[in-house]
Amino acid sequence: MFPHFSFSSFDQSELSYLGAERFPLMVIDNFIDQPELLLANASSGEDFKASPSDYYPGVRKAVSGNYAEALCFALQQVFQQNFDLAASRDPSVSLCAFSMTTTAPEQLRPIQSLPHFDNSDPLQLAVVHYLCGAEFGGTSFYRHRQTGFESIGPDRVQSYAKKLKAEVMAARFVGKTYMNGDDSWFERIGGVQAKFNRAVIFRGNLLHSGDIDARKNLSSKPLEGRLTANTFIHFSAPKAPL
Repeated sequence: MFPHFSFSSFDQSELSYLGAERFPLMVIDNFIDQPELLLANASSGEDFKASPSDYYPGVRKAVSGNYAEALCFALQQVFQQNFDLAASRDPSVSLCAFSMTTTAPEQLRPIQSLPHFDNSDPLQLAVVHYLCGAEFGGTSFYRHRQTGFESIGPDRVQSYAKKLKAEVMAARFVGKTYMNGDDSWFERIGGVQAKFNRAVIFRGNLLHSGDIDARKNLSSKPLEGRLTANTFIHFSAPKAPL
């Protein structure tokens, strides 16, 4: 039998704006009622697996039950009021998965050692629901120093990719480390600390990275490692008037 999830009243929430581009960032504590049901869901059923087509540095498995549906319904006003999506239509979930960071630094590919964006579409939101403590690291957001980009929309994808590739090739960059703060290519512009049953909501085209401390436990056991529930929600553009 699939678990049935319900969400809180979101009375412990905070809205801020990131960087020069002033993108909204929503943090909600006590995000879900009975988070222990979500832990039990993560700890049972099918195994976590790595996907060869996914750059995520670890393993994932689908969240069962009504989690994604209940999340979208509960956050409807948050999406409309704080992310300027009132005119957008028909939210759809493209990913709803438990995620655990398990990859040792020496096994990281170069792309996994840099900030990333989930999708260039500004109508896609990411919800990261922390199911672990602060010691496992939260999420940071970045500005690419050479371009000044803090988000990568469709009009920036090609120029950003070209300039970043030139930088990493010139430096013969091999990765082998988790991104965690400023470096010569990226400047940290903000972040959210992990906290059990805290969620952070942001546009998926923002440059971001998990604050992974490889000295901590990179366990694949849900009750021991860096467990999050990650949901990508896409909104279709409003119809043009006839």
